[in-house]
Amino acid sequence: MMRLPMKSRLIQLLYEKGEAWDFELTNSLLIEYGKSGDYWKWMARFWMTELAAGGILNIVDVEADDGSHFANDKVLYRYNLTDFGKSRVEEVLGA
Repeated sequence: MMRLPMKSRLIQLLYEKGEAWDFELTNSLLIEYGKSGDYWKWMARFWMTELAAGGILNIVDVEADDGSHFANDKVLYRYNLTDFGKSRVEEVLGA
């Protein structure tokens, strides 16, 4: 079976979880795709920023990182899908 592109899988993971912190989504995604390192970690965060700007994701909470997830004092975001995001997942990914 063919896997979804990582960015699409990120949206699907959030659809399945309902709500999640960016570091939780990133960890799940990287483990599933066998990726590691700063490049992939920051790419996943970039994709989440793009998806929020595009109206797919909604930021529901923010918190300062204590250094255990990305870097000390970086902002952590908790996301959920907007209604538009949910409809796109259901329409495009058949969730």
